[in-house]
Amino acid sequence: MNPAIPRGAFARRALRRHLLGLALALAVSPSAFAQPAAWPAQPIHLIVPFPVGGPTDMAARLVAEKLTHSLGQPVIVDNRGGAAGMLGTLALAQSKGDGYTIGLIGNGLVTLTPYVRKDVGFDPLKDLIPLSKAVDIPLVVVENVALPPKTMKEFIAYARANPGKLSYGSDGTASLTHLSFEMFKQAQDIHLVHIPYRGTAQILTDLLGNQIQVSMSGIAGPLPHIKSGKLRALAVTSARRVPALPDTPTMIELGMKDFDITTWFAFFAPAGVPAPVAAKLNEHLGRALREPDVIEKLRGAGMEAAPSSQAEMDRIVRRYIAQWQRVIKSANIKLDD
Repeated sequence: MNPAIPRGAFARRALRRHLLGLALALAVSPSAFAQPAAWPAQPIHLIVPFPVGGPTDMAARLVAEKLTHSLGQPVIVDNRGGAAGMLGTLALAQSKGDGYTIGLIGNGLVTLTPYVRKDVGFDPLKDLIPLSKAVDIPLVVVENVALPPKTMKEFIAYARANPGKLSYGSDGTASLTHLSFEMFKQAQDIHLVHIPYRGTAQILTDLLGNQIQVSMSGIAGPLPHIKSGKLRALAVTSARRVPALPDTPTMIELGMKDFDITTWFAFFAPAGVPAPVAAKLNEHLGRALREPDVIEKLRGAGMEAAPSSQAEMDRIVRRYIAQWQRVIKSANIKLDD
């Protein structure tokens, strides 16, 4: 012992070295403390707010199969139909934000319905986290071939010359197709009579029978009638032309520069999901949606795979919310009870 150093100082130094060594040992020992299990450590539930068998369900099952393989845990599709999709969307918003419940939710359910109804029970911007866009379904404006106009420009001129004499069908009051057509009417200063329906099938029946003269809907429904010459495609509403109708111009090409509207579906999670888990979900969802077989099967059902970043999806949600609120206010649209 160095006689110049007091005995107590040696004891204190020895104690500090002992404690430091113990701390280092605990830090590197995997069993020192209970560590949270690496995500995912259990099956993941994918809520689809519609019944089994529709296009949304098909898209969800395609992606769920890919995620099951890439994440190493079963991804179980949970169909929660009812109230036009609101029951399943509410169930997702009220789920625990632990990364084990996600949902495939449509545009109108997060950017439209919550802003025209007071009883939805959730706030899309507070209660849901965008993970990635899944698919785009471009809309096509179609008319009965008995009408004289052959192009969109001719249709606009014809509608202006015949105010209130033409009618259009939508999927219902305050639906995405209703608001999209109102946006078109406002941009072109034309007057068309709105006829709300409960679904595309009845719209097509009345359009083919000339009970209504024009409609705007997803491409899959009217496409066979366009190909057979019974309906005429005037324009698509997406930013780019669609492979199924390569000769049909976009609204943007026709001079409506802000008319980029699709029926999209996106993956969301409940608020509270840890950022690293959300980022991992985004990565694996994007990987699944870029698989060639997934792209091909979705396209066959009238959908275009459209994976995105979380930030991009958040911007899309906010843009659509602002857009629809402007249309709702200017057209004085109220949702029927």
